[in-house]
Amino acid sequence: MTHALNAQECLERARMHEQLAATTADASARTMHQAMAAEFRRRAAMGSIDGSGPMISKPMIELRVPAA
Repeated sequence: MTHALNAQECLERARMHEQLAATTADASARTMHQAMAAEFRRRAAMGSIDGSGPMISKPMIELRVPAA
């Protein structure tokens, strides 16, 4: 997998893996393609594979200097 895919490209790959899963007779290959399709759909929902999509982060802790 590449880390430079946008959400639309992830959805295209998900559809491709769903098609491959639907047309293969090999049970383990079908399972793998279904898992790949699910992962690409999950990543499309997140915005992109590399996480550069709309992600908001907040500080986990706030450090303060005690008043003297």
